[in-house]
Amino acid sequence: MFTISDRVQKLLGSERSQRKLTIPEGAVRMDKGEPDFATPQHIQDAAYKAMKDGFTHYGNAFGDPELREAICFDLHRDFGVEKTPNDVLVTNGGIEAIHAVTATYLDKGDEAIILDPEYSAYADSVKLFGGTPVFAPLNKDFSLNISAIKERISTKTKMIMFSNPCNPTGKVMNREDVKALADIAVRHNLLIVVDEVYSKLVYDGLDFFSICQIEEIKDRAIMLNSFSKSYAMTGWRIGYIVAESSLIKQMFGFHKALLSCISGPSQKACVAAIRGPQDCVTEMLNEYARRREIVGRFLSEIEGVDPLTSDGAFYFYPRYTHNIKTSDLCSYMYDKGVLIRSGTEFGANGEGHFRIAFAYTPVDQLDSGMAKLKAAFDELKG
Repeated sequence: MFTISDRVQKLLGSERSQRKLTIPEGAVRMDKGEPDFATPQHIQDAAYKAMKDGFTHYGNAFGDPELREAICFDLHRDFGVEKTPNDVLVTNGGIEAIHAVTATYLDKGDEAIILDPEYSAYADSVKLFGGTPVFAPLNKDFSLNISAIKERISTKTKMIMFSNPCNPTGKVMNREDVKALADIAVRHNLLIVVDEVYSKLVYDGLDFFSICQIEEIKDRAIMLNSFSKSYAMTGWRIGYIVAESSLIKQMFGFHKALLSCISGPSQKACVAAIRGPQDCVTEMLNEYARRREIVGRFLSEIEGVDPLTSDGAFYFYPRYTHNIKTSDLCSYMYDKGVLIRSGTEFGANGEGHFRIAFAYTPVDQLDSGMAKLKAAFDELKG
């Protein structure tokens, strides 16, 4: 048996890597952060046409020029932001975008501040490339704790990383919060890395404020995004980075060494996603809102469980008062045929929480799963 590297060994110890992979028969899946919708037909058709038209060879390593233009169009349509294709790097999903940032800007011992709780892939990526994740706890309502962030900044700090809307909490940061973090980044000469993969999935008429809208920090702002969630394209593996062209050129070195280029037909499909009708996004969002109402209603009826809010994405991150560790709660629910995610997978501040995803589970199964969840909690209470 060969010895694996230290960097991979660090990943094997994370809670994210230790989740059970087998799915019990009849279990209700509320653990999976993936749409259950098929990719809209006009997007599929564009990929087929691209193959027929010969887009099956090596492509531009920065990304298909037509797609990079379309991404700029999308940013202007959604946020009024003016970008050029030179400010865009197309990646193999959002995960590669995360790795491109950490690989490019972190050396051994460098620190990245990550909000807690937060998407666990950030910490894994920081560790993979030799950095040290430093966790800054959020307040109990998942609002920013600015003092906690400032207290954790050191001479080794290189960046602040967070998702907005947040996976796992569903919290959407408002304009003031995003600007407060941007001010910290400027004051301490840090990069600010914002994953906006759920930016099209917000509820109750909330306006989403993008980091790209703060013109004065464009020299240090890196926005990550992907087509996976908004357009039900998780398997197509197309993400992208938006940043000043000078930063894109720096990250391009790692990207090209790792992947050379991205699938041509998949990129043409993404052009159709942006340029084509957007009613598919609205229809999916409306269905998520329906499922969100069901989950929130059930959670509010469980004694000892506080649903908290879900402003965006497709997650709830409830707090519970039952006398059981979060990781044990997930195992307990697994045995009851309900799959959820442990709160501590997303940071130590997640103890006493669990994550429910409502994108992958149709309404009838969601009703059944939430009823099982409620019954299981009632048994714990007894």
